[in-house]
Amino acid sequence: VSTADLQIAINKLSKLGGGFRTVQVGKSTMVISVPTELDNDHMQVMTAASAYKETGISVDQVMYTTQWTRERTQRALDLLLQEGMAWVDNYKGEELYWFPSIWQESQGETPF
Repeated sequence: VSTADLQIAINKLSKLGGGFRTVQVGKSTMVISVPTELDNDHMQVMTAASAYKETGISVDQVMYTTQWTRERTQRALDLLLQEGMAWVDNYKGEELYWFPSIWQESQGETPF
């Protein structure tokens, strides 16, 4: 099964509703399978996180990358956490956000 085959199948599923679709995040194509509608803010957070896939990304790093306020940054991260698209880890007093789909890709694993 090729990546193109999977994209065609996902595009057909998206017509049925339920949240399945593909999105471009940085250089990667990811499958979104959550019923929550992700807006541009969420996509920008994931794109920013792709540059920090080996270390996790902090609120301050997202703020620096996007030039957003702390409130806007936290709101986007909170939804991604709530939907299981991100994990948070407290390391030496700093919260670092991890995105499993981005991390897996950096390890040579693919969601397909």
